[in-house]
Amino acid sequence: MSLRSRAKAVRAAVCLQSSIRIAVAAAAVMAPAASAMAQSDTAPQAVAEEIEPRIIGRRGTTSIGIAGFADKFSSTESLFATNYVAQIDVCRFVTRRLAVRAGVVGAGRFGGDDDVEAEFPAGSGAPSIQAAGGMLFYFTPQKIASFYLGGEYWAQLTRRVAGDTGSLIGVAGLHAAFSSRASVFMQGGIGGRIARGDEDELLTRIVVQLGVRIKM
Repeated sequence: MSLRSRAKAVRAAVCLQSSIRIAVAAAAVMAPAASAMAQSDTAPQAVAEEIEPRIIGRRGTTSIGIAGFADKFSSTESLFATNYVAQIDVCRFVTRRLAVRAGVVGAGRFGGDDDVEAEFPAGSGAPSIQAAGGMLFYFTPQKIASFYLGGEYWAQLTRRVAGDTGSLIGVAGLHAAFSSRASVFMQGGIGGRIARGDEDELLTRIVVQLGVRIKM
């Protein structure tokens, strides 16, 4: 091999070694940056998976509610007392917007006519324990707050008189979340007893309610 050929071979080897060194150095510099970028991409996803969204509910969401409110019957024949009521219930979303609610209600009394107290120690408007259940339609349950409409059936369990088949009530309310698991709701309702009174009069019922809910 001539001297010129040997010189070309040496120069080629030197260039190859230089290229290898540059590639290794570049890889060493870029590796920490790539690792940092990968961590920054995955960290928000992990945090997002750990934190529940602040919404009212979605299909399968179950919550326990505790509420206090006022309940009053009225008719053209008698003046009924206003009852103060405490309620505990369970609410579950069965679809994206529909929720089923069922609970137990306990009522006390203030006001009313003394004659009605003496004449009707039991029956509609009397302090009693009642069972309630119904279905609610939420307009925007996947948001932080939602209006809802619904219907409920109330059945008196104690101090009930013959012929009392319960009450039907239409309700409307506002439900708002203040954390991922806790929320408040406020609703009003109006309806009436299914069976008429002793004088064949209609017995109407007005309900005002305020409470909190905790997701399970």
